[in-house]
Amino acid sequence: MTGADLDLTKRVEECARAVGVTLVGFAEVAGLAELPRAVAFALRHSPEVFSPLEDMPTAPYDLEYESFNRRLGEIGERIAALLTAEGYAARVNAPTAYNLDRETLAAPFSHKLAATRAGMGWIGKSALLVTPQFGPGVRLGSLLTDAPLAVGHPVTESECGDCIACQDACPAGAILGENWRAGMPRGEFYDAFACARTARARAEARGIEGTICGMCMAVCPRRW
Repeated sequence: MTGADLDLTKRVEECARAVGVTLVGFAEVAGLAELPRAVAFALRHSPEVFSPLEDMPTAPYDLEYESFNRRLGEIGERIAALLTAEGYAARVNAPTAYNLDRETLAAPFSHKLAATRAGMGWIGKSALLVTPQFGPGVRLGSLLTDAPLAVGHPVTESECGDCIACQDACPAGAILGENWRAGMPRGEFYDAFACARTARARAEARGIEGTICGMCMAVCPRRW
């Protein structure tokens, strides 16, 4: 974008790294949100929590999932504080687990939209962000701002190709096997409701409160 403040962009990235963010990117979202730019950030899951595939979801994954939800909100507030101190608007988007419309199983603003438009990765067949560095093994957060940040180049197509590892492993049959492209309705490649029903039942069977599974993350050949 023209007029980008490269110094501010660098300071936001440094702030994010300083509070533990693994990946961070900047996106143009004018016309898609109430503020024109987004900061997307991610925490990498520990590889160890996905080792016992037959037992997913596990208690360690549940603990890390909940910990990351809290941390992502705190990280967003730290970045927002930097931007507001510079005189810009900044609004943190709550972690998806805390801000999900139960009728649509969608959040008001998609962290994955911010991440793909920032060039951080693509949407996999499992509807998770897939990053070149860590596959789907990350948890996302984002915030919206009017700060003149230098934005990345959007990713508009999947790089999953013919791989169907997540589809084969999905206990809900929620992954339909179609490759994502930007603007594609989620229902054309992924059944969020089937995923939620099965994930909830599997979690409850293991004494875990919530709706988590993790099988698609665990088997992805891009992971780690």
